[in-house]
Amino acid sequence: MATGLATAGPAAADASGCTPADLGMVCGNVWGDSTYVHDAGIARDKIELSICDYQGVVTVYNSSGSKIWQKHSPRHGGCSVGRAWFDFPVNRYFPNNSKISLSWYERGVHQATVSHRITK
Repeated sequence: MATGLATAGPAAADASGCTPADLGMVCGNVWGDSTYVHDAGIARDKIELSICDYQGVVTVYNSSGSKIWQKHSPRHGGCSVGRAWFDFPVNRYFPNNSKISLSWYERGVHQATVSHRITK
């Protein structure tokens, strides 16, 4: 299992970034305008292997590090080969300098997290 935290630049508009995970990578994307987040997405790529029993979680923390919003994807009990992803409609404003983190889990085990700062 690989656990990582990747922090990309500010999400003043759209932001994306990837981090290594066991036998592949996890990538997180955020689409928005200033402190308004329209959507977020997380994807898992695994080289020539199945991705089984997986779930994505998006969490937003304020500038003090307190969790202020969270959404879980449905848990996908089956398997996908090579790539799997979840999209999250967010459609809300967050305080300036919040952090949005997108996390990936397989069989309930954390694989990786990608985070972006939400700024004006």
